[in-house]
Formats: sequence, C-alpha cells, structure tokens
Amino acid sequence: FEWLNKVAGEVIATPGCESNVKEIYDKTWELRRTRDNVVIFNQFGELGNHLWHYEVTGNAMHEIIKAEAGSKGKLAGICLTSGSAGTLGSSDYLKDQYPHAKLAVGEALQCPTLLNNGFGDHRIEGIGDKHIPWIHNVKNTDMVIAIDDNDSLGMFRLFNEPSGQDYLRGQGISEEVIAKLSWVGISGAANILSCIKFAKYYELTENDIIMTVLTDSAEMYQSRLQEMEAERGNEYSSLNAAVDHNRNVLGVRTDSMKELTYQSKKRIHNLKYYTWIEQQEYDMGELNAQWYDYDEYWGKLHQMGPELDKLIEQFNEKTGLVK
Repeated sequence: FEWLNKVAGEVIATPGCESNVKEIYDKTWELRRTRDNVVIFNQFGELGNHLWHYEVTGNAMHEIIKAEAGSKGKLAGICLTSGSAGTLGSSDYLKDQYPHAKLAVGEALQCPTLLNNGFGDHRIEGIGDKHIPWIHNVKNTDMVIAIDDNDSLGMFRLFNEPSGQDYLRGQGISEEVIAKLSWVGISGAANILSCIKFAKYYELTENDIIMTVLTDSAEMYQSRLQEMEAERGNEYSSLNAAVDHNRNVLGVRTDSMKELTYQSKKRIHNLKYYTWIEQQEYDMGELNAQWYDYDEYWGKLHQMGPELDKLIEQFNEKTGLVK
C-alpha cells in the first residue's frame, strides 16, 4: 500500500490477504451502487487483458526465442503463475508457433485452487485468488504447479538482501546478473520456481527453453523485506542466504504438480461458474462457448488485434495525441 499510495489518487483497502479477491468484487458492486459514472476495469474478466498479452508479450517472447535458441534449442514450455491470467495469453501465442510446447500454470501451495479446488491464505502477492479468472484459457493449459510461498519469499529475500547478493557472488554469479536481481519480486520468484520444478519434472537439458516473465520487481515490496527481518528478529546474514539458496532454490522438489487430462482441465474450467455466473452475472452461454466452441471463441479473439489497433489509432488522432 505504501507503493500504491504514491501512484494512485485513491486507494481503497478491502479486508483479508492476497487471496481475498471476492471482497474486492463485492466492493466494486458497492461502488456501482453508491457512486455516479463508475467504470470497473476488471482485469480478471476483461478479454482485452488476454489479447494484449497474446499480441505483445507473446510476440516479445517469440522474438527472444528466435534470437537466443540457436540451432539446437527448442521451446519446451511456458511457466506462468496465475493472477488475473492476463499473462497466460502469451502462451496461446507461443503454442500457436510451437505446438509441442506445454503451458504450466503456477499458484500458491497454500491456496491450491487449480490443483485440487483448494483455498487458503498465502503470501505470493499478485497471484492465487481462490477462483479461476474468466480470461484463463483452461483448455490450452497442460500442467498445474503449486509453489510454497516460503520458497518464493526465500528466493525474494536471497536476491534482494545485500548479504544474499554477496553470498551469490561467492557462488560465482556475475555482477551483470546480480545487478538485475532487483527485477525479481515475490510473484516473479514464484515464476522462476515454477520453471525449476518444470525442468526437473520433465528432465530437461541445456537445449530446452522455458519462458516466463518477471511480473513484478522488488521495488514494490521493500516493506516486506523489513517485515521479514522483524519477524525473524535478526539481520539477514550469509548463513541465512546459504539456507535460502539450498532449501528454497536448489532443494525445490517436483511435488504438488499435476499433468492435466481432458477431464481435469474441464474440472478447472467448471469452477468459473461459481465466480462468474453466480456472483458476477456473466453469461452462461459464453462460459460454454469458451469450452465447446473453442476455435470460434478463442480463435476469433486472437484475430482481433489488427482491428483494435486501427481503432486505437483513430482515437489517438481524434484526441490530437498523434501529430
């Protein structure tokens, strides 16, 4: 909230922890009832979020793969944690280019909704909200990976505490890489851990490529570092760094992972009903179209980018922003 208060005109706090998105939805309905001219941009339900990542993030990933893969490299998978599920749209683009690649979707072990319809509180900020986002193309998902929030926080602290970075220097990590470790926030760490688990599970080699995104940076979570120091009652040391590196990074196991069958994908998709039809008044026919009219629904959505670009250009011209 310290960071949000610096960038937003008004911040409305709702009760609960990272996974209490239902309370946010309830607040948006209250705002609709009590304020005039309220427009709700619900990133969990706006298909434009999916399409933007399909067009922009997916293309960016594709360019990186072409530049870095070399003659032997191949895309094995895309590992992304699910918050709004917007970033997952990039995997639809990549799977169009590389049909053999797998999409693995991560969530917090403490709130395993995808894994087993579970719920709970967790500390990986930005993901895992006890529901399935409307814009998650579940039928195109191949695996679910649950990440222990202790591992994510351990990696985050290792990467962003001075003693952690000194320890990594001693392990032979270059200054170029260490300078970029502040790009890794808590959910970014969870994405990296998903990649590690995916690579171990499928016994990948140096010729296999896994794509992910660092979805946040440490800038947003400086108060979390202070909180962890206060909780543990001591300053982060090289010994703490060694423990975090060996337990929360090198020691990550292939537990709490599931390869999805047709029926297990459908089980996840069906969970959308309770949030989106019962609570948010979305259309049942559209929910069924996402599954049963797959090519018509998702295929047409993925073709809308060029037409939307034209409309954006027209809008910018009318506003005078383009000269």
